[in-house]
Amino acid sequence: MRNWILFLLFPVLLFSARPDFKDGVSLYNQGAYWEALRIFGELADESVSLNPQRSASSYMRIRCYNKLGFSQRALMLAREFPQTYPGSNYQDDLQFLLGEIYLDLGDAREAAWYFANSAATTNDKKIRKAAREYAESLVGTVCDIDDLHALASRSVDRTGQFLALLVAERFLKDGEQGESLGILFNLRPYIHDEDLRKRAMKLYNRFSQTQADTLHVAVVLPLSGTLSSIGSPLLDGVRYAAMTYMDSSQQIVNLHVFDNESKLSESIKIAREVRDDPRIIAQIGPLTNVNIKGTAAVLEGHRIPIIAPAATEDHLTNLSQGIFQFRATRERKAIAMAEYAVQTLGLETFAIIAPSTEYGQQFADNFATRVDELGGLIQYQGWYVGDPTDLSKVHFRRIREQGLEELYQKMQLDSLRLDSLLSGLISEGDSVNIYREQLRPILKKSRPTRGDSIHVELSHIDGIFFPIHKGSITYIAAQIAHNNLVTHVLGDENWLDRDALKKNASYLPKLTIVAGDRLGFQEISKPYSDKYNRIFKHRPEQYDFMGFDAMGMVLHASQYAGGSGSKLWDVLINSPTYEGLVHQVQWGGDTRRENDLVFLMDYVDKAFELTGYYDNSGFFSMDSLGVGATSEIE
Repeated sequence: MRNWILFLLFPVLLFSARPDFKDGVSLYNQGAYWEALRIFGELADESVSLNPQRSASSYMRIRCYNKLGFSQRALMLAREFPQTYPGSNYQDDLQFLLGEIYLDLGDAREAAWYFANSAATTNDKKIRKAAREYAESLVGTVCDIDDLHALASRSVDRTGQFLALLVAERFLKDGEQGESLGILFNLRPYIHDEDLRKRAMKLYNRFSQTQADTLHVAVVLPLSGTLSSIGSPLLDGVRYAAMTYMDSSQQIVNLHVFDNESKLSESIKIAREVRDDPRIIAQIGPLTNVNIKGTAAVLEGHRIPIIAPAATEDHLTNLSQGIFQFRATRERKAIAMAEYAVQTLGLETFAIIAPSTEYGQQFADNFATRVDELGGLIQYQGWYVGDPTDLSKVHFRRIREQGLEELYQKMQLDSLRLDSLLSGLISEGDSVNIYREQLRPILKKSRPTRGDSIHVELSHIDGIFFPIHKGSITYIAAQIAHNNLVTHVLGDENWLDRDALKKNASYLPKLTIVAGDRLGFQEISKPYSDKYNRIFKHRPEQYDFMGFDAMGMVLHASQYAGGSGSKLWDVLINSPTYEGLVHQVQWGGDTRRENDLVFLMDYVDKAFELTGYYDNSGFFSMDSLGVGATSEIE
């Protein structure tokens, strides 16, 4: 009987010996971590039916291990916790605990991340305050430069935004304004929470407080000589941008204007003056590639930004750290055109006719190389000297000879198939001999000849690429029509001549150009144009806008440079984009100082229509974006 009674009492004795969660907490608070660990370990291993506080027990077990110095064991269990207890109320507390674990392990980067995550996710005000203080202290004093860069780019969620702002504050405190500004610019699209927005604005205000009373900018342009027709309106645009800026700010802009007469010797002489004037924080100009190179050689090592407003030579920025190429390079535009022609328009066969200048050669070679890489076929490539007054003697004649020979061969093959059809060897419909009709005007002789081939319409070239110099449209358009070529004309931005195109529109049923700005389709407000005309006695055109936007970019960046050319260099290279009136800058290339943004435009109904654009992430079509894109400048 006694044994039976003991057997009945055994479960009761077992249950009474079960560890109690409250006892474990009491022991933990007393610092008896080993005893607390034994209790929480037993409870964590029980089933949920026996222990509703199983996740709490597991969380406390991790805390005990960490207190006892078993940080790696604690870290392993902490990593398993979210998967084991996905609905636990202790998930937020775990983030703070992970911060403590990594701090004990001496990993400031990970500790800062988890403290920041805890501050961003917990509803407990006490934990949030402590977590925020830990994160601020670690980022502000402990993390090294590699930690800072890693934390600033780790995530764009709320935790990542908070950490990135802390890193920006640290960089600013250390005098690294460019690094700080780069982070702020990258964060702009993502910050929506009010507390983070206020923190960001407070940081921006610290930049504003460092502004100089007067900004000194050198402007070096050809104001006399053969290129004065470009330099003078560009200077007007620069001046108008400075006037507009001073109207809306308390800063004075002092323009140091120099006339280099398009001469290399003058550009070098001026660069020495700029170098020796400590007030000047940037230089706009010169225009030409050779003068930019000479200027850069003199200013090398001084980190004075040289804004090249018009130079488009390939690899120009490789020559000096000071050069910022405001317009996209020839290589960038040629590659964009090739990719658009092959991948979007679906063209397969091409001819290239270009001026035999460095400009034409770089454009043509880059286009041909990219077409070849994409599987297209360059059937003809030719060069001309001076104005393209007569391309028919050589280039169009050879293009037509290729097309006629191709048609003749197709006719012969088609005729053989037609004979087979008549003999019953192939079925009806396999051959219609359409090529004989196309060649009818010259079939009086056995083979096509050069003399009488002009009457045959040829479409064997899908696209002809014409990178040209200004003033060449009237020569080329009529010759394409005269030579009876059905093709898609592909051009550079020198085709952006509305008056010439309107006169020759009937000769160019298909025209697509690549350009480095939005001037072809961007609408300019009439009040802007009227005010500009009142001041400078002419309406703004291409080079006026170029000067206005180049100066606008410098002034925008200067707000955060504190009157220093070196800091302005940092600001420019860390500013991902700048949007002016008609120009948009997106720094890219190997140096991060080439404008990567180019626009593709179709000429439709005597106006240009934006069809898409290339930036440093690829091609975007207006059709896919659902954006209406046509508009003529008033």
